[in-house]
Parts: sequence; structure tokens; C-alpha cells
Amino acid sequence: MKHILLIITCLLLTRTHAQIKLSGRITQQGSGDALIGANIYLLELRRGTTTDANGEYHISPIPKGNYTVQISYISHKTLIQALVLQQSLVQDFALPHTAIAIEEVIVSGSSTKTLIKESPIPISALSRTQWLQSGSTNLVDAISRLPGMSQITTGSTLSKPIIRGLGFNRVITMHDGVRQEDNQWGEEHSLHIDEYSIDRYEIIRGAGSLMYGSDGIGGVMSVISPLPIEEGKTQGNILYNYQTNNAMSGVSANLAGNSNGFIWSGRISMKDAKNYQNPADGRVFGSNFNELNYSGMFGVNRKWGYSRLYFSKFGQKINIIDGLRNERGKFVQKVFINNQEKLQEVTEHELESRTINPANSQNLSNYKISSNNLYFFDKTSLSLNIAYAQNHRKEYGNIQKPLEPDLYFFLQNLYYDVRYNFAENNGWETTLGSNGMWQSMQNQGNETLYPNFNLQDKGIFIFSKKKLHRWIMSGGLRFDHRNLEINKLYVDQNGKFQTHELGAVEERFSGLQKSYANLTGSFGAVWKVTDKLSVKANLARGFRAPSVPELASNGEHAGTFRYEKGNVNQQSEVSLQSDLGITWESSSLYVDFNIFRNHIQHYTYSERVQNTSGKDSTVAGVPVFQYVQGNALLWGIEGSITFNPESARWLSFTQSYSMVNGQNQQANNDSLKYLPFMPPPRWISQVKLTKNSWGNHIKNLYIMAEWEYNQTQNQVLLAYNTETPTPSYQLLNIGMGTSIINRQKKALMSIYISANNLLDTIYQSHQSRLKYLDQNQVTGRAGVFNMGRNISIKLLVPIDF
Repeated sequence: MKHILLIITCLLLTRTHAQIKLSGRITQQGSGDALIGANIYLLELRRGTTTDANGEYHISPIPKGNYTVQISYISHKTLIQALVLQQSLVQDFALPHTAIAIEEVIVSGSSTKTLIKESPIPISALSRTQWLQSGSTNLVDAISRLPGMSQITTGSTLSKPIIRGLGFNRVITMHDGVRQEDNQWGEEHSLHIDEYSIDRYEIIRGAGSLMYGSDGIGGVMSVISPLPIEEGKTQGNILYNYQTNNAMSGVSANLAGNSNGFIWSGRISMKDAKNYQNPADGRVFGSNFNELNYSGMFGVNRKWGYSRLYFSKFGQKINIIDGLRNERGKFVQKVFINNQEKLQEVTEHELESRTINPANSQNLSNYKISSNNLYFFDKTSLSLNIAYAQNHRKEYGNIQKPLEPDLYFFLQNLYYDVRYNFAENNGWETTLGSNGMWQSMQNQGNETLYPNFNLQDKGIFIFSKKKLHRWIMSGGLRFDHRNLEINKLYVDQNGKFQTHELGAVEERFSGLQKSYANLTGSFGAVWKVTDKLSVKANLARGFRAPSVPELASNGEHAGTFRYEKGNVNQQSEVSLQSDLGITWESSSLYVDFNIFRNHIQHYTYSERVQNTSGKDSTVAGVPVFQYVQGNALLWGIEGSITFNPESARWLSFTQSYSMVNGQNQQANNDSLKYLPFMPPPRWISQVKLTKNSWGNHIKNLYIMAEWEYNQTQNQVLLAYNTETPTPSYQLLNIGMGTSIINRQKKALMSIYISANNLLDTIYQSHQSRLKYLDQNQVTGRAGVFNMGRNISIKLLVPIDF
């Protein structure tokens, strides 16, 4: 690493660039009206700006070179154009109006410039505007309706992304170019990123191991912060969000500046909510939460590139939903009275409370600092990202010691990513890179679920793309090596696990030191049959090394209501995935259709353990689950159609469909046939009406209605009562919003209103962990149900000095 930094420094000291300026005006096609707040983005520089009240933009300084420019604006078609900049240039753009734009067609998280239309691997994106128009209740909820996406939930707060039926350690999350690691292996372990700080999401559906290493076997979710603002400005905004179901109040304030190439930004966000409610359960005790988050960035834009330092602190406190009820169907809680543990009915005041129960909750903190750097050397470039993070996960479950965490995972993570982009040569674009991480986890709680460990990942890859007439071919190879060292685990005289030998009466886990290595690769092509029709195909080999819980768990996991047992003989998962897709785009119709097949060797999952009498095995009343492996086959279909007639741009209709089938190929009976946590087939229909302006003070008005239908999911892991079928359900969602401007055409406020589950439908998502809680003795319904009707109101007020 020292040699790399020395080379970079020497090159920077010996080279100069003539600086140029790109400017112009962005208008609506046809009317010629200025588009205020339109986004213009230079992919190679990873810099951009927005237009002013006259629709004008300015970007400088820019080194000489070839660039790809993206221009986008709400309710308008996104434009992509190549520019050769050898001197200052004035370039105007006119965007056609459309009710639904195919947002974010550029994937900036990749090593080289990539258009979604030119990628053989299915990619989807969601912009901040689309997020504002949704009624999401958490970070992952916002993207769960995209084709191929779903989520495992634990109430309205905790969600984990599922891509084509794969989740947990099979999906990598990238945050501003570095891996996000926060004990993500458990079902109730969510991502510790401030939802309000995200500018856009980019989702790779399929093996992402090539660029990012082990654990990307299912895909990659990249979340990206807002770009630095235009030179010479200080701007920000205040966002307020209120949601009616759980009376959640959220506020986020941001301020950013750019002066002489010195850039900075800062944000503070907070959320506070009481228990959510639905018609079946009333208010669900234990579902309240609060958050307090800080983040910021400062750096420089120079002729040689840029250097940015990001920092963030995520803090969240969550009550745990245990679903305990009495014979009256009322929620109860454990209390400690007269030196005895008792169950006490929850009062109406407690159901309406926002107070966090110190004896049945989680306290989550994540601290992260990262350095993102991009350097230009004539026609080549080098990126270097380094990050250090601390994650503190405290889980409380002892009413006799309410302030002492039963489980306290202290995880440290150091990550690096370095990539050298060679000069384009005869249509070839090539990147050589390396990334990896060092992890250390220590138990600091009263109990131990699995031993302390140290992990080291190292990987090197090469990726190339070639354009040849109507063909775009891309692919590469990667080699990964993981070294894992798991410490010993002991049992004391009270049967409690401990990580040290002092006072131990038994060695429960003898420790493990093992290396895992594998070669992965990907190759695909896009054939532009005509200007409207493209055919895509890709073949990828992915790799995932076993996680520590899968190898060494041996204890009750607070918050999951299960006793988990690992298997030291776990082998690495290896996948072979094939994708085939078509895209059709005309002036009025957009069609995207994909089919995939994914074969995974040594697929790992957990199932219930039964005793010799055929009943569920338990430890202290908690069901026992063990990690097992088998070869798996997943296949599925994803498709969407958007109709936006050229004669009526104010109207659009979108229909999407997603399904995935996951089977255990080594099953010897029907009860073992299907893999767990597979989402049901889903249809989403959306109608949207837009109006660019209305009078002198209303801009970007929209109204939409959405119907979501989840089919019955009966392809489940029935063996040992691991899963149960889930009936079908339908949800109706609506939304509307607009921007209010003053006489100078500057935005005063934007309003976004959405209503999810408008008909207050009683339903359980198949991937909800709460459906497996105890039965309500009064209604006969098992488990806890999803959130009822929820109206979300977002107010966005810009600040411009």
C-alpha cells in the first residue's frame, strides 16, 4: 500500500491539466421551458450539479478528456450523451416530458462507465425522487418493490434485502464505495445506514463476486450519498417525515458547500416512533424504536481528481417483539416482582408509549470513516478507497439485569479497494483491481453465542469491456482468499458459554483456523438487434465462504427465539448463474424481461431439529435450529412493461412481475423439497398522472395508484415445522405530490404524500419472521401481522445561501 501511495504522489507532482468549463441550459423539449433543478452528472469525474432558476448549469474545473454525461429530471426522459472536451464548451440539452422516466441509467458504482442498457447482468436503480414518492418505513423497504427484490422483516423497522431469493451473507452492501459490515448474518440484523442520507440505490441482481469478492453470490446493493454541490455555493435542505400508523416523526437536516474546490457537507437525522398497529393485533407491543444519526464529508476537487473523507455515526434503539399474549389475547411482558419473574398484561399506556424497554431491546451503533480518492493520469485513472468501522450490537433480554447486555458483539472492520482503469484502446476498456478486508469480533456481553474470531479477505480481479458494432461484451476473472481464525469456546459451571478458560468446566468449541480460496468469473454480451431491441446474456460463477455463525454457533440467540447450532465442517458455497434478457424501448413503450437459473453447491440454511420422539427439540423452552447444507437450484422470471403514450405524456401505466423457485436437489421427500425464505410470486400494477406545471406556483405535480398482489406461497420448507405456507394478499397504495415555487421560480417546498395498505388489509408477508410467534388464543391467528394502513407525509424545504 505504501508503494501505491508513493507512485500516486510522484505522478501527481509531475503532471498538469488544462482546465476547462462545461456549461449550458436544460429545457423541456417542445415548450422550451427552463427545467429548474435538473441534474447533470459527469460519470468519469463522479461530479455533477443542478440547474438554477434559468435552467442553466456550470461545471468546472474539468480536465481535458472524453466524458459520458447524464441529464435527468423528474417526470422527464433521462438523456445520455458522450462529450469530447478539449476546451470550454457550451452545451444545451432538451428533455422530453414523460410520466415515468427510467431513472438512473448509469451505474457509477462499477469500475468503469456502465450503462444499465449495456450491462449483461440485470441492474436496477432507485433515485432519491422515487424514494421520496414512496412510503418506506426503513432503508430496505424502499427498494423491496423493484423487480427481483424482496425483504425479510422483523416488524416495520428491521429489514434485510433479498435478491432473487438470496440474502444474509449472500448479498453485499456497498456504501459510498466501501463494504458495509454490521453483523449482517442474522435475520434480525439490519443495515446501519441513515435512510435519509441516501441519494440513490443501485442493485446488481446476480453474482457480484467479480468486483466485490466473497459474499456477493446473490447480488450487490450499493447506496450512494449526494454528490458535492456546484462550485461557489452553500446549499442544503430540511426533510420532515410523519407516518400515521406508528406516529413516527423523522427529521433530517443537511448543509453542504463548495468553495475554490474545497467541498464539505454535514447531516443530522433522527426518528422516533411508537408501536405500529393493524386490525388483527391492535398495537404490536415491542415495535417502537428511535434513531439518532450523524454523517458528513469534506474533501477537495482538483485537476488531478478528487479526495473525499466520509464519516458517519448510526445509532438505533429497538424494542424486541416477542408476541407473548395471555388467554384474553392481550400482549404481556416479563416483569421481576418480589424476586420472581412473572408475566404481566401490557397496559394501554405502554402500548402507546415510545419508551425503550431496557430488558428486551437492542442498542445498535455503527461508527465509520472512509477515504475515497480518484486520480487521473492522462487517459488512465486510479481509484483508492479505504475505510475503518466499529459496530456495537447490544442485545438485552434479562429482566433481572436490565442494563447489562446478554449479547454484545464488538466488530471492527478495515476495508480497502484499489482499481486501475487503463486507457480505452480500440474499443477495449479494462480495469485491474484488488480489494479485501480485515475483521475482528469480540464478545463483551454476559452471554456468548459464538466465539471471538479474526478474518482476513484478499482478492484480485481483472474486468474488460469491448464494443464491436452492435455487440457489447464484458467479463473478467477474480481470485479470492479468506483466512479465518475462530477462538475456543468454554462452558462454566452454570452452563453458560464463555470465551476464556478461567473457571471453565468444559471446552465446547475447540477453535478453528482455516483458509478458503476460489476462482470466480463472469462473461456476458449485449446484442443491439435494432435501435429499439436488445438481447442480453450472462454466465457467472460466484463464491461464498462459510460465516462464523454457520461454523461455530452454539447458544440461544436473543431476539431470534431460537437456539442455534453451527457445523464446523461447512463448505464454501459455489454458484453458477445464467441470465437471459430482452429490452425493448420505443417512444411509447418500454419492456424489460429476464429469466435466470442459479445452481449453488453446498447451499447453507438452518432447519429445526427434532428429538427421538419426533417433536421439536428445545433447550430451556427455545426451539433448536441447526445449519445444514445441500445443493440448490433457483430459477425465476422478472419483467416489467411501461406504457407512456407519446400523445399523452401525462399518463403512464407500469406492470411488473417477479417470481423465484428455490429447491433442494438432495431432498428425499416433499417436506424437504423447497428452500426457506423464498418470496412468493408478485404482481405490481401502477398508474401515474403527471403535470409539469399548474399556474405560477405549482411544479412537478403527480398522482399515482398502485396495486400489489402477492400470490399464495406454498413452496416452503415444511420439514421440522421450519416454515408454513402463506396465503395470498392484495395491497392498495396511492400517492401524490408537488413542488411549490415563488415568483423567481425557486422551490419553496416539496410535498410528498403516500398511503400504503390503504384498505387496512390484514396480512402476513411470507418473509416476515413475526408470523412464527405464538398463537393468539382469542382469534386463533398464529404470529403477529404486518403494519396496517400507513399514511406518510414528507416535506422537503431547500436552503440556498
